[in-house]
Amino acid sequence: MLRIVNASVKKLSQSWQEDIEDVDWGDDTPSKLVDETNLDNYLTDDVEEAPELPEKPGINTPEIPAEPPVDDYRSEIPTINENLIPNATREIIYPIADDMISDAIARREVIGFDYINRHGAYAGWRTVEPHYTFHAYTTGNMILVTWDRDVDDIRAFIIGNIQPNGVRYEDEIFYPKGQIMVGVE
Repeated sequence: MLRIVNASVKKLSQSWQEDIEDVDWGDDTPSKLVDETNLDNYLTDDVEEAPELPEKPGINTPEIPAEPPVDDYRSEIPTINENLIPNATREIIYPIADDMISDAIARREVIGFDYINRHGAYAGWRTVEPHYTFHAYTTGNMILVTWDRDVDDIRAFIIGNIQPNGVRYEDEIFYPKGQIMVGVE
């Protein structure tokens, strides 16, 4: 409900309401305005359904073909990038991220995975050198500390947000970076 507080606007609105009282709206509505006292007179439950339109002969509606199944996008993109993974002999796919991470840290081999950021948005495919993991006591998450080859800098990932079917690049060995390993026992 609109409440008018300015006196000059209120005066204008009263004259406007008086002007439209006598308007023929073409819908058999009496010229008196609808307000709280007579609202029930205008409300109705008798609603007619719209009639079905007959089909027009001679117009063919083309059928929309079903969407083809979406293939895994990684099947189209080569996963061994020669600039990032020069020495890898093969990719080993891991359905569980924890296994991939522990194997890669033990062997000092590069891994790649899809990642969902902490806000739930897809953050892309990451190719990283995993250095170590730790438990973040503030959030309760297990964190993987890495050297991200795509951005050439240190990055940390929530292990729970690493998607299944990541890969370990066999024989792509890295040497731990000193700036990452500072303070690690």
